[in-house]
Amino acid sequence: MTGNLYIDGFDCYTLFGVYVTGNYNELVAFPSLKPVESNNWHEEDGEEVDLSAPALDTRELNIKFAYHGTEENFVSFINLLSDGAYHQFNFAEIGKMYQLRLVSQPDMSRASTFGVFSLRFADDFPLSGYSYVSPQSNIVPLCGYELDGRDLADYGVRVLQGSMAEIQKIPAVKKNLIVSVRDKSGVVYDGANVTFQAKDVRINCLMRANNLTEFWRNYNALLYDLVRPSERMLYVGSKEYACYYKSCSVSEFSVIGKIWFKFSLNLVFT
Repeated sequence: MTGNLYIDGFDCYTLFGVYVTGNYNELVAFPSLKPVESNNWHEEDGEEVDLSAPALDTRELNIKFAYHGTEENFVSFINLLSDGAYHQFNFAEIGKMYQLRLVSQPDMSRASTFGVFSLRFADDFPLSGYSYVSPQSNIVPLCGYELDGRDLADYGVRVLQGSMAEIQKIPAVKKNLIVSVRDKSGVVYDGANVTFQAKDVRINCLMRANNLTEFWRNYNALLYDLVRPSERMLYVGSKEYACYYKSCSVSEFSVIGKIWFKFSLNLVFT
């Protein structure tokens, strides 16, 4: 497991017998957007959102480790992570570096000279030092979903089944004035007008790439483009929807062969 993980330039398996096990799903999920200010005018559909300066939030994530060796190996590893809050993590297997700080240890199991444990970290620097590079991919055909006029296939993204149903589902109705009289059944509802709330829409995606260099270029470009100032315009067929990025979840990530990154984007349709 040599070369699996480097922290501050040190090979963790060589020094401590520690290596990453499990998956990287939480690590590679896009950070969420910080809450934005909005006005929800009752007489109008949707909401008015201030997206003049959207910003990504910090996030916490769990990473699973295993180690071979004595208890002193584990203690020395924790001592490294405790020497200052922030440390440079080089996850060589996925070709990505993060600056993380230790938050807690959710669990641990140990037997003789082998142990498994999880550590919870915070990533406080999303897209730190990033300079935009346009996405480029020819691994998937045009999918007909465009973000601000760019087909998602340019990022190597294919939109999966179930997304269109999410888009077409009607939002909840804004509730009008209701008067409930104690000694009368039912209520009196102001039914003169019907307006709709903004709605969260889950877009199920699969990003493919020929190699890690291509993957991280397109991954970073997509995240950057999602959080540009102002609303995003999502074009599907002949229709367009004003929206903004809210959060992300990852269900599958594999770097064996061609890169496979299955995730869901949570967009708010305003």
